[in-house]
Amino acid sequence: MTARALLRLVPVALLAACSTSHLDVVEVTPKGPTAEELHLTRFVTTNGRTPTFDEKRHWEAEVEDRVYAYLRQHPEMEQAPRYSEFRFWWQVTKGSTPAEVLVLLEDPTEQTVDPAEMAALAERHWPDIGPKAKEAWLYSPAWVLFFDDTAVVAIVHKVSSNAPTP
Repeated sequence: MTARALLRLVPVALLAACSTSHLDVVEVTPKGPTAEELHLTRFVTTNGRTPTFDEKRHWEAEVEDRVYAYLRQHPEMEQAPRYSEFRFWWQVTKGSTPAEVLVLLEDPTEQTVDPAEMAALAERHWPDIGPKAKEAWLYSPAWVLFFDDTAVVAIVHKVSSNAPTP
């Protein structure tokens, strides 16, 4: 087989690997999903296509309105270390309050306070997360946010074992 033929097979092999992969690796991460990432995932899942320019712009305006309204009601947020992620990147981080998460990501797919369910969601990370977590919010298919009484204490991201490593 020639080098040129091999180069043509690489994209096909990558596409096949991506289409057959499943989310089987659970990672703990300090930053969670962005509002845009979750919106795109939900939109494609629901509609089978990416949003048009107008649909995306309409959604962005809605998120901006929610973020600005929240910041007007909570001016102390400007002093928080997570301010930039919330205001500019629309991203959930450790320390985000439930209200902030709802502003950015809207309602979760599922919520649970059951320790057994939370342990299953956290998998091997449960011994570290368990003592702090009182509730988990699932944003399908790949994100789980664990809360104590006031804020996000851990973020779990489920990825494919076929995903590239940094």
